[in-house]
Amino acid sequence: MAFLLVSQQAVLAQRNIETRLGYSYNDDFQFSDEWQYLSTDIYLYNGNRFTRVLNELEHGARKPKKKYGNVLEYLLITAQLKNMKLFGNDDIVYPLYNFSITQNNRDYKTQVSDHQEVVRIIDKMPLGSGNNSIDAVINAKAITNGESDQVFSMVANQLMNISKLTTPTGAVLSLVGEFGSLLNARASKKEYKFSSTIRLYEGQDFDTRLHSVRIYVFVPSDVKKVDIKTVKLTDYLQKNPNKLDRRQLEEMTGYKDYPFMVVANYKSLYKMDVLTGDEVTLDLIEKRKQKIQAAYEQKMINDETFRQEKLYVEFLRVFADMKQNLNTYRLNYRNNSPEINAKNLFGIVQEYKRLKGTFDAREKEFASNSTYHNIFRAEYAAILSNADLYLEADHNLKNGKLLVNTLRDIESDAKTWKTPEKREDALARLYAVELPKAEYLSASVEGEAIVRLTKKLEEEQYNELFRKEVQELSNTDATDETVGKRNALLDKATSSKCQSCRDKVREAVTDYNKRYDSYKLKQALLKKHELNLAAEATVFKYLKRQLCIDNNLQTVSSTTNQALDQYISRMYEKNSELGKSIKSLDSLNKLEVADEKLLKVQEYNARLQHLIDEVENNFSMLYSLDKNLCNCGDAS
Repeated sequence: MAFLLVSQQAVLAQRNIETRLGYSYNDDFQFSDEWQYLSTDIYLYNGNRFTRVLNELEHGARKPKKKYGNVLEYLLITAQLKNMKLFGNDDIVYPLYNFSITQNNRDYKTQVSDHQEVVRIIDKMPLGSGNNSIDAVINAKAITNGESDQVFSMVANQLMNISKLTTPTGAVLSLVGEFGSLLNARASKKEYKFSSTIRLYEGQDFDTRLHSVRIYVFVPSDVKKVDIKTVKLTDYLQKNPNKLDRRQLEEMTGYKDYPFMVVANYKSLYKMDVLTGDEVTLDLIEKRKQKIQAAYEQKMINDETFRQEKLYVEFLRVFADMKQNLNTYRLNYRNNSPEINAKNLFGIVQEYKRLKGTFDAREKEFASNSTYHNIFRAEYAAILSNADLYLEADHNLKNGKLLVNTLRDIESDAKTWKTPEKREDALARLYAVELPKAEYLSASVEGEAIVRLTKKLEEEQYNELFRKEVQELSNTDATDETVGKRNALLDKATSSKCQSCRDKVREAVTDYNKRYDSYKLKQALLKKHELNLAAEATVFKYLKRQLCIDNNLQTVSSTTNQALDQYISRMYEKNSELGKSIKSLDSLNKLEVADEKLLKVQEYNARLQHLIDEVENNFSMLYSLDKNLCNCGDAS
């Protein structure tokens, strides 16, 4: 329970004004540790009833007035605060009210105004780690004209305590002015009310709500019990957790017998400085770090908040590094070489992965930490959202973000890559970004993870999809019948994003192709031998016919008339072409292939086959033109 604890205090053996706890209320709201600031408002009611208290102190309820040499002169109400690190090791006492007392015949009378609104004695005072309350002793002193030195002694002691502080805050120094105001009011016999709230956070918006309420009644010592109705008051407090109203408090309390003080304690939630992604710079981060350190040293934030702030600063540094790499990438993308752009892009990927990894670490470490969840987690998420938005600027950055998310999925859940289809999808995302070479990547933790996980995926993919077929192809005879198996494996590898799979398949295909070339060379040499024999036969066969046709033409030309000379001349030309093709075939057939390589042999075979066909076609044309001329008996 964190609140201002007010203790009753007996003052002056002969004149005891005591504080009786008349009412206690604690709000049902569950305040976690990050509600670490305490504010306390004090409302004084029935001030005019101090006259009754003083007279009963002097006379008693039914006693005659005693004769004292000294008469009552002042009513001083003070608060002595303990457990406040702001004031060092010494307790601090400061005045709340000072009222002048006058005597009229046998009765005392106090001049207390009834328009005292509210006194906020502390405002958002940090509660140290493990310290959930600030103890306070409220003293109501009826001081005689012979005891004025007590006031001066109290003021002197407090000024000495303040002087011991090495670095007093403005809030502490304001008390010096309050003591001056008290002495001045006493000298002029005026009413004094405390007005210098101890306030450490100026102009900062805090979430604040009511924590507890106590009502203390100022009574003579012989009054043992006070009767305050609580039902209406409790209902009012439950419905107004953020702000209380003085008049409604008085109405709901309904107590008129003696003066009473309502002490309302509020707790405030720590609020961190909220940043947008565009605001984050290394300079701003350094200033934030210094501000947090100063606040901690001044006991303005507790240990856990300080720890969370330091960790958040580390997170912001990673984000700032990512922004710096992003700016470098944007400014130089069009002017840089692909290699430099790849390195710049990897820098962005690297810091983005660190950013998400840092957030994961916080989530795990502080899974049950209310300070993290209630204050800091939303700010982590906001910065991450900014980072995600930055990486939507172009396709390279989008793919970089996709790469990081893919890596994180692979690292966190083995199911994301246990099927060939999922591995293909993962590899497609990993290779969507043009990154530096593996040697460069392996020099960093993030880059090494990319290399290592990509290799692992590809090994799984190769073992499941390609290893068996590669081994089969390696053990398969390379023939025309098995070349389809080679082609199918090559097509399968080409359509895969697994680069090492493609490389291994290409190696196996290259080895197969060598064997296949040897097979095809043997086939080509056999074909060459067959063609050589066919060419030899063709030369003999058609050379004989060509000579026969030539003889027939000579015979016809000697007996024909001049009208057929042109026809005979054309037939001579065709027969001459036949002779040339036979000669070319014979020459090529006698030529040996110097380099028995597949392509050379295939080219030779093709030329030889072409010449054989040419000889046959030339003869066929002659035969179709004039069968009689081509009728060579044994030559046909």
